[in-house]
Amino acid sequence: MTFVDANVLLEVILRRTRATICERFLGNNEDKAISTLTLDLVMYFVERDNITWQPVKTFLESFNWLPIVEADVQWAFAQFRGADFEDALQVACSIREGCNKFATLDASLSKKYSDVLTVDLLR
Repeated sequence: MTFVDANVLLEVILRRTRATICERFLGNNEDKAISTLTLDLVMYFVERDNITWQPVKTFLESFNWLPIVEADVQWAFAQFRGADFEDALQVACSIREGCNKFATLDASLSKKYSDVLTVDLLR
């Protein structure tokens, strides 16, 4: 299963510059997962930007939804080193759930966590 970082979904939903790259990646991967933290982050932007939420909900339903649990929080506190706690939570969830790949647009995340999981940096 491939864990998909929130930034990939936001790129598609908000029609940012790398949306096409992200759509192609998502279309080529059937077994995809996101965390419940990602659901919250995406819906924040949907509400903030007054985006029609029903198509977004349908899009989100194409992913497996993985919970963030206490063990993820503990791992994130131990690993984040004072920078980007949200990334650490996402990585922790991915590792705990046994995802074989982590897809992101974030080069910093890729560099920081590539020693603990396989990161697919989308370009």
